[in-house]
Amino acid sequence: MAHAPLRNAEEGGAPLSARARQQRRLIELALGAAWLVGLAAALQILSSLLASSPLAAALAGAVVADLVAVRAGVQWLDPLDRQAPGHRARLARRVAVGAALGALAVALPLGASLAIGWATVEAGAPSASFAFALVRAIALAVRDELLLSGIPLATAARAGLSSRWAVAFSALAHGAAIGLAPGATAASFALAAALGALAAALFRHGRGAFAAVAAHASFTALAGAGLRGSLLDVTWLDGALAAGARAFGPPAWCAAAVLALLAALVLRAGEPRPDRPAP
Repeated sequence: MAHAPLRNAEEGGAPLSARARQQRRLIELALGAAWLVGLAAALQILSSLLASSPLAAALAGAVVADLVAVRAGVQWLDPLDRQAPGHRARLARRVAVGAALGALAVALPLGASLAIGWATVEAGAPSASFAFALVRAIALAVRDELLLSGIPLATAARAGLSSRWAVAFSALAHGAAIGLAPGATAASFALAAALGALAAALFRHGRGAFAAVAAHASFTALAGAGLRGSLLDVTWLDGALAAGARAFGPPAWCAAAVLALLAALVLRAGEPRPDRPAP
């Protein structure tokens, strides 16, 4: 998500004045806000129309988010990175790292919950239903990350703002999306915000959506269907670790802390520079 200083094309690429830069920055921020609000409204209408089929609603939302986000300047992969040697292997590593971080954010709180006595666990009964749950989790992750991470990061880049501000905004936006849901708690808000921070940090670090989507989808699938019998059958005795507004109590706070720590580590790693393609 690298960006160049705002320049005036009419002056042959000369830097804009301070006042012109400020005006351009405000315009870019307003356009970004318009894309964000407009896409969110469209997705809400789509979800209402397809409320009877959660999987169809998720898939349709992912398609619409992709089509609109591309026009808003969001990129799945940095063009310069795509031209560099070994980009496919690098992309696969980013997806694997994202999925592993999402799984780790479920495994660590679950282990702590079992050790402390917040939960008990039995073997699950894997079935084809987990595959549908995984597909839905991926679609929801695509929708949410393009909307809540991709557009803020792209807007910040065009406006010449630090991408760290966009990461903070993205975290709050993820939390607000859950905080407004019926039955939401402070713990579920914190968990969603921390998951958003991790996803946005991965989006920034990988200069594209793949790692962010992988982390979000991994966490959602494992904390959801994965702990409700598809992989493990967890009985929660104090609180619950889950995806969305169903999370509450100590396990949810523990997961939020793990996600926040992982996000901080990714942010500390910085924004890697893509390899330059060979001339």
